[in-house]
Amino acid sequence: MTTIYLIRHAAYENPLNIFHGRLPGFPLSPKGLEQAKRLGESLSTFPIAAVYASPLTRTYQTAQAIANVHHLTVQIDDRLMDLDTPLQGKPVAYMESIHWSFYRREFIKQGGEKLSEVFLRMDTSIRKKVATHPAQHIVIVSHGDPIMAIKIKYLGGQLRSRKNMYPYVSVADGYIIRMDTEGKVLSVSDFLNT
Repeated sequence: MTTIYLIRHAAYENPLNIFHGRLPGFPLSPKGLEQAKRLGESLSTFPIAAVYASPLTRTYQTAQAIANVHHLTVQIDDRLMDLDTPLQGKPVAYMESIHWSFYRREFIKQGGEKLSEVFLRMDTSIRKKVATHPAQHIVIVSHGDPIMAIKIKYLGGQLRSRKNMYPYVSVADGYIIRMDTEGKVLSVSDFLNT
């Protein structure tokens, strides 16, 4: 059985108050750096074999704080990226006005990812890592919607819309997933970074 700590990045800087998506930049804020440090400390007693992250700054910095405790190098995986959407760069006020509805047909037609596509790339990445690390503990640092897609499907839910993603995963928090060597999900539980 492989144990996966699937964690959302810590709090980050966003001085323009925009939805960033895959835009470069957005490093951890002072609060986020402290959250990442606490994540590293909370995972220090577990035998972590590998730490993976999306290539975005906020995930890499979060993963680095965990990897440092275990004397590991963060491994980058593009499949762990935030969702691809034409809405990146839009003001948060606009995003709130449309209820953060990334997966509307109109945005998909403009090149945005479907929620099912987000799940598929994340699931593929996780299963490959489980095959690489049988019976080990690994950390994967990603983003909110990709993590929620995994949680919903692994618990047997449907990816109908963003509405069924609530309660939403907080920054510097996530889920513990246990998966056997055949790829069967054995459990999904909350990871509380206290």
